[in-house]
Amino acid sequence: MKSILLGIVQGLTEFLPISSSGHLVLLKTLIGFEMPGVILEVFLHFGTLLSIIIYFRKRILSYLSKEKFPLIIIGTIPIVIIGIIFRSRIELMFSNPPLVFLMLFITGTILLLTLKKQNKDFLNLKNAFIIGISQAFALIPGISRSGITIASALMLGISKEESFEFSFILAIPALLGAFLLETAEIKLFQVNYFQLFNGIIAAFLSGLLALWIFYKILRKRSLHYFTYYLWFVSVVGGLLFLFFRSPF
Repeated sequence: MKSILLGIVQGLTEFLPISSSGHLVLLKTLIGFEMPGVILEVFLHFGTLLSIIIYFRKRILSYLSKEKFPLIIIGTIPIVIIGIIFRSRIELMFSNPPLVFLMLFITGTILLLTLKKQNKDFLNLKNAFIIGISQAFALIPGISRSGITIASALMLGISKEESFEFSFILAIPALLGAFLLETAEIKLFQVNYFQLFNGIIAAFLSGLLALWIFYKILRKRSLHYFTYYLWFVSVVGGLLFLFFRSPF
């Protein structure tokens, strides 16, 4: 049951710009769910990876063209380099709730910066690389991958529709790479595969729902509406941790 709950939270928060990794760290600590390293996070991200593939199934092939495929390559380079160099340090961050509260606040502030940006540019190699750098920062729990990449694209002047699409297409190689890298080192006795399967299915279904909801919101509204939620969670959670050291 706990893995299903975590899967639902993963699916919803992965695509809404509020940080799935940050919410998973806090929820795992709250409900007392334990699994070695970042195995759970990686498998739940695989569930949301399936959501992206299904949702964008008609658009993915267009990114294999000679015009668009280089954008994916150049946008993926930063997260590969940072992920490999700082892998052990990143894993330690997943057991640090105070860091998560701080990063949630920073994510909210970044989203606020998109409030008055106008669409006047297009996606090119330079912009793809900048968006890729922002995606690398999302390795820190509490920094929303979808939030920071879409916000970066919007601040570069790229349209909402193209920002939304490129953000999630760019996530495919990153999530797939993380999944393959982590599963290659899993020891069979460490993992409850039944729990992971339940979590993946829950993340997949809730992820599809979150993608649909987020696109509707983004087209008609601004990312800054999510700022207030992130600031609230950051401040209230931080105060609870500071004064009570509980339930975290």
